[in-house]
Amino acid sequence: MANRSTTTGNGLQGCTLPKDLRQSFVSNIASRYGDRLRRFLSQRLRNVSDAPDLAQEVFLRLMRVEHHETIRSPEAYLFTVASHVLHQHTLRQSMTPASVDISELFSELQLTSSDDPAASVDLEQRLEHLQHSLNQLPPKVSTTLMLHRFAGFSIEEIGRQLGVSRRTAKKYLARALTHCRAAEAESANKDAR
Repeated sequence: MANRSTTTGNGLQGCTLPKDLRQSFVSNIASRYGDRLRRFLSQRLRNVSDAPDLAQEVFLRLMRVEHHETIRSPEAYLFTVASHVLHQHTLRQSMTPASVDISELFSELQLTSSDDPAASVDLEQRLEHLQHSLNQLPPKVSTTLMLHRFAGFSIEEIGRQLGVSRRTAKKYLARALTHCRAAEAESANKDAR
């Protein structure tokens, strides 16, 4: 199968590989460097199970490159693309903190309450107040409290889950507890009036 010739905007002749030749090029790179690529990705990811998806994204991006013949070092190019994919993945992960469904945790608490209607109403009000207090906090801070108090995660586990250091997770927890205690005290003062 022959290469198709194209003219670029500057009038220079360039070769564009047909799709099947691009697939062959990427397949060759995958067979030669695929294992190294997966190790490269796995070593740099918090969640190793993301490595196959990111490797696939790297190969998809290689499929979109039309002028493979201009790539002098396919291995270097592959790992440059992989670095970009990793960087974008890390940015996406840092912007979306691990979420905890507060309503599920609250429903668990409600199941443990007694059949006393007054106690049930009091518990429901306290839970609504807690949820309101948590909604005022940044997502990672409120998530830290929920993971620690209701899911039983350690500070280290929370740090790994949120992609932050142990020290930062500890600061988040302290901030959340301080905020919730202050909100509870303010609510108690309002009720006492």
